[in-house]
Amino acid sequence: MCGISGVLELDPRRRPCREGLHRMAEVLSHRGPDEEGFYQSGPVAFAHRRLSIIDLAGGQQPMETPDGQVCVSFNGEIYNYPELKAELEQRGHVFRTRSDTEVLLALYVRDGLEAFAQLNGMFACAFWDRAASRLVLVRDRLGKKPLFYYRDAQRVLFASEIKALLAFGGVERTVSLRALHEYLAYGYIVGEQAILEGVHRVEPGEAVVVHAGHVSRRPYWRLRFEPSAHAPGEAEATERATQLLRQAVRRRMISDVPLGAFLSGGLDSSTVVALMAELSSHPVKTFSIGFEEMDYSELEDARRVARHLGTDHHEMIVKPAALDVLPDLVWHLDEPFADSSALATYYVCQAARQHVTVALSGDGGDEVFAGYVQYQQLDQWRRLLRIPGWIRRGVLPSVSRAVPFTWPGWNAVYAAGRLEDDGIAPNLGVYPYIRDRLLTEDLTAQLDGYDPFERSRRLTHEAARLDPVSRSQYLDTLQYLPADILTKVDRMSMANSLEVRAPLLDYTLVEYVATLPVSFKLRGTLSKYLLRKVGERLLPAATLTKAKQGFGIPKEHWFRQTLRPFAEEILLDRRSLARGYFRKDALKLMLRHHATGRRDYSAWIWSLIVLETWCRLFLDAPAAGIAGAWRGPRG
Repeated sequence: MCGISGVLELDPRRRPCREGLHRMAEVLSHRGPDEEGFYQSGPVAFAHRRLSIIDLAGGQQPMETPDGQVCVSFNGEIYNYPELKAELEQRGHVFRTRSDTEVLLALYVRDGLEAFAQLNGMFACAFWDRAASRLVLVRDRLGKKPLFYYRDAQRVLFASEIKALLAFGGVERTVSLRALHEYLAYGYIVGEQAILEGVHRVEPGEAVVVHAGHVSRRPYWRLRFEPSAHAPGEAEATERATQLLRQAVRRRMISDVPLGAFLSGGLDSSTVVALMAELSSHPVKTFSIGFEEMDYSELEDARRVARHLGTDHHEMIVKPAALDVLPDLVWHLDEPFADSSALATYYVCQAARQHVTVALSGDGGDEVFAGYVQYQQLDQWRRLLRIPGWIRRGVLPSVSRAVPFTWPGWNAVYAAGRLEDDGIAPNLGVYPYIRDRLLTEDLTAQLDGYDPFERSRRLTHEAARLDPVSRSQYLDTLQYLPADILTKVDRMSMANSLEVRAPLLDYTLVEYVATLPVSFKLRGTLSKYLLRKVGERLLPAATLTKAKQGFGIPKEHWFRQTLRPFAEEILLDRRSLARGYFRKDALKLMLRHHATGRRDYSAWIWSLIVLETWCRLFLDAPAAGIAGAWRGPRG
């Protein structure tokens, strides 16, 4: 795993600033602590930080072709590189190393942009194609690895993280109102527009090509929920899913460094660990975290699975004092990000890194196999659609404004009032309260005209012909998964220089399950039906029937007790209020109602604390010395 960055001067006579490149590499050192490499050819230069996983001695980057016509800087793993390498060797290609990087380079030389659809892996890459005079930036299908770019009149910058773009210099730190609105609505930022104006992300499954000063976006993959013409029986589907998942696990166990797995005790991670145990000649190293608040701790579930599979199991207890790392978390997250499970992810990665360099995870099981509770609740939304539109849109919004937001039914009335005829409902976690109660008039006016749900609507309309569950899965896989789950896992693992691999997100498995009827995913009130069938011969019965439990932190308790003064101090601070985002009286009311137990506003409190912390780190801090002054502890 690596950190990549680089510069393309749009004037071919100019040469990139080497000091700026060194700053970019330095600020990404947590992503690649083992080696540093540089490449420069005319107007283009790459800076690379490497975490050595495969071919420790021979995989140095950036890597050039022998004739110097193409250079690549590559972050990630290509799991099918042995097969690709064998095919290229049959055609006469001679390799100098054992690394997947050289295979990727040779494949691009042969097939150009058509190479990316042949890859099975997680990756973000930059190619300088000297013959074509083009810079190519590309990400894997599902967005496991990040890549950002910035273009102005003089140059194009790219990097694994936004902070590296800032470290180079010349990037204005102006907040995108569109991105801010999305953060307030979702708790994360979606699509290609990043939090700073002018900064864009390469989206999952696409290549961005820069040629002759022009930037073009070229998708190479899109998930399709296409029902199979010949739907398989349950036994056949179970066997095929098992084969694909076992193959995905086997491929992700290839490593020249110590390897282990996260184990929560839930169905997803337990199934992955069970297959690892089958394929391994020694006990799998597994890692779990828990909390003193038992409602949030799955340690006993993880222990049960660890005993059943005979793993070498390790545990860690997270306490409220763990929030001391919040500035470091926000620094690593790069953008405002309100999923509080990032804290738990940070600590399980930290615990794992003490023993291994690579860890397999159960991420993706809920999106692929329909594990979220919302999929079972779709009938509730459909019943709301029976309310005539003129009542939903004309009467209920007025009711939600008239009744106190502390009324228990306020969220339901608010949701029904915003539900559209196609069934699109806004995220209710943070947005309703913030938009209608907390925002200042000035910020409300600035955000007017920005629809944070535009992307959700577009994706939902793309899937309009699908059944409601598949439509929701489509939206989650293309939006929530890359913008929340995979962002969290990448940033928190890289903060600890740990590589995390997700077998359940192998694209061959994802595509196969997408062709199956909903009945293979939901069976009555039973979610992830097919994955449970896969796990029947692998796991304890208690694991197969265990109710889903979110991977979060007990912030509801923390903000009522130990961390209450911290929340009040940061949100009501003069510096915070001076930004003009939120009303002081509404903030006080929210904090008081949460502290007294009248309502649970912990998700909103966390969201606002993260936003303010991000502003202090990325907007208020001096631009100079980003690579040093902004660097937090390294796990």
